[in-house]
Amino acid sequence: MSTSEKKTPSIVFAITALLSVVTFIAGGMFIFKLKLQLLMFFSWLLVAIFGKMLGHTYNELEKGVFEMINKAMGACIILMAVGALIGAWIASGTVPTLIYAGLNIITPQFFLVTSLLLCSVTSLVTGTSWGTIGTVGLALMGIGNGLGFDPGITASTIICGAFFGDKMSPLSDTTNMVAAVTQVPVMTHVRHMFFTMTPALIISLIIYGVMGLQHNSLQVDNQQLNLMLVGINEHFNISFIAALPMVVVFILLLRRTNPVLAISCGALAGIFVAVAINGADLNTSFNAMWGGYKGSFDDPMLTKLLNRGGMTSMLGIIVLVITACGLGGMLRTTGIIGVVLDGMAKRATTPFTLVGTTLITGYATLMLTASCYFANVMTGTLMTPLFRKAGLKRENCSRVVEDAATLGGPLVPWSSNSLFPAQMLGVAYSAFAPWCFLLYLTPLVSLTYAYFNINMPRHTEDVKLATEAKQILSSSTP
Repeated sequence: MSTSEKKTPSIVFAITALLSVVTFIAGGMFIFKLKLQLLMFFSWLLVAIFGKMLGHTYNELEKGVFEMINKAMGACIILMAVGALIGAWIASGTVPTLIYAGLNIITPQFFLVTSLLLCSVTSLVTGTSWGTIGTVGLALMGIGNGLGFDPGITASTIICGAFFGDKMSPLSDTTNMVAAVTQVPVMTHVRHMFFTMTPALIISLIIYGVMGLQHNSLQVDNQQLNLMLVGINEHFNISFIAALPMVVVFILLLRRTNPVLAISCGALAGIFVAVAINGADLNTSFNAMWGGYKGSFDDPMLTKLLNRGGMTSMLGIIVLVITACGLGGMLRTTGIIGVVLDGMAKRATTPFTLVGTTLITGYATLMLTASCYFANVMTGTLMTPLFRKAGLKRENCSRVVEDAATLGGPLVPWSSNSLFPAQMLGVAYSAFAPWCFLLYLTPLVSLTYAYFNINMPRHTEDVKLATEAKQILSSSTP
């Protein structure tokens, strides 16, 4: 069938196709307990059937699959590097040293606040939420366990801090991506996000502070705490030298080194410390970057906490990223996603409806594709012209796009930004999602600003009229 014979899906057809995919995946997960990766992969067949109805061959859809997967390869490589880093940093004693120091310094009443702030600063400096979760976050989970905190609440502070810093960092890939898509200078984009993120962060800190004060009255399991301290001391050389691999990564990222190179160098620095300083076996330490660290601990909590990492631990998430992006590429090639999002966008005319529609679009795209990269690009591309048409500056759009497509990632159970922390921290989605206050509060602050027309900078009337005149002239030019 020729290109001219391809059909544009109607809104009813598009919604039917999307509901069929969602029903297939959700039903397989929650009713039959099937693996999400397999469900994502076989949903390609379902979309291929709808594509056939619109005149698309599978080969044409496959091109869309490869295009989207190609865009996700950067994330997959970072995942492999992070897996290697975690295995190396446990072997070198870097993560155990952080846990040991935290258990001796941090008090229960300030732990949740400290965890949120520490992860925020780390992610802000490094520009990587996954790197923060897999290193500092992993250490904080051990500290939280030793202090008797619910793992889900501890994980929520780590996730909120990691994604806050990632969103506000000019080194972050998503921050630069959204700024580029919406054509906003990256520092203008970061400064504008400050006004919504700061109130949400302060409220979150207050809530976690109150929760920490309440925990102070509970009985901390000192026996468990002592078991962890003794176990760490027995198996690792706790010293400042063990923290040097982390310093290497921070310095490289601050110098704007490519994240893959910085993380890989940090992993090799960890192996150097393990072998040259701590006297560990080269073969065992090096292989920890592939299969993860494997130690024999008397304390089962340490066994669960420290026997992890390695590239192989990331394979499940990498497969999910590939299959989810492939699904998104198929849906985009058929025009199904575009039709649904266009229908939503045409109803947005006021600042409040624009912000609300942008948030809905970001969340919907995340749920359909499980890819924050696709959601950021699609939402930014679709909504930026509408903000301009309403006389609102582009940074309004860029800010709200990140509120949904970046911060919404951990709230979508099948998103890689949800599955990664769940697997890395050893906590189920249902355990941490209810406590991620920052991720819920930030979009609410954006909606409040839009409703009361606060912090919604506009173009001057002269600029707006000139822009409209230019559009009219360009459209009338033969």
